[in-house]
Amino acid sequence: MTSARRLWLLAISKVAVAVVASYATYQLVKFLDFHLRLGITPDIYGALIALITVVTGVVVSNIIGNTIIIHLKPTLKERAFSVGNVVKILGFLFSVIIAFTIGRVGAEAAVLGGTVTGLILGLALQPVLGNLFAGLVVLTTRFVTVGDVVRIASTGLPYQWAFLPAYKYFSPDYIVPGYKGRVVEIGLFYTTLILDTGQELRIPNSILLNSGVVDYTPKWSERKIINVRVELPLSIIDFDRLEEEIKEVLSEFNVIAVDYTEQSDKDHVIIRIKIEVPEDADWRDIKSKALKSVLKYRESKILDKFYKYACLTRGVLCDAFNKQLQRSD
Repeated sequence: MTSARRLWLLAISKVAVAVVASYATYQLVKFLDFHLRLGITPDIYGALIALITVVTGVVVSNIIGNTIIIHLKPTLKERAFSVGNVVKILGFLFSVIIAFTIGRVGAEAAVLGGTVTGLILGLALQPVLGNLFAGLVVLTTRFVTVGDVVRIASTGLPYQWAFLPAYKYFSPDYIVPGYKGRVVEIGLFYTTLILDTGQELRIPNSILLNSGVVDYTPKWSERKIINVRVELPLSIIDFDRLEEEIKEVLSEFNVIAVDYTEQSDKDHVIIRIKIEVPEDADWRDIKSKALKSVLKYRESKILDKFYKYACLTRGVLCDAFNKQLQRSD
């Protein structure tokens, strides 16, 4: 027996158990009413049938939806969750329609019960219903989709970037303050992201729908560019050839530009190197390799002009530097 067939047989058995349990619950109520003379009216029986139908429909929809997710996950991967959740939503709505159809709830009782119940549940379940309807909007409008790499910027998700010590925030670049990760599941009440750090972040759908979303998935987005910064001593820089030398050092990367951003002090300048990241490449790996190459370049330049660097930048070995200048003259 294949695993898929075994999976569906298990799902069918669970559905059968749920249906039998609901029917047994209804018969138990009738049995107690008959023997204990509870005096249950037809309207109450209708409401009971509707309630049992809705509960059974929710359970069955969850069973079928989860089975579809497990069955499709090897082929559709994360997108299987979207298919399964849509089946669950349709099942929930169908259950409510069937409940009112077979429950034979009178119009007056339905209106009265619906009004009272709506007021109570509307106040008590406002956050839950808000997340539910927000989830429906996210799923139907494809506000975000499973597999997208996004950054969520919202006041509802407190986020603080590092700005102390000062060198960690010594950057002229624009920063989007929010959590970045890959969307792995869009549920009825919350959406799950796997962050860059590998942690799992669950965002309530109501917050997600009211958030700004930066989509890094290359659909309409422009090319992905990272910045590599390095502090270079002014004493070792050849201003006329610096850009050429750095591009030569980083010849294996697609260097877009080399900029002088600003001076960190009177003896050093910050160089920013813009590198385009290939679509399927890991930007962390690209940035790490590029920074390593630039740091080696800086070390070689310091060693090549050691006495000049020691004298003009560090204020030591100036005698040796002067002798070197005299010999070069």
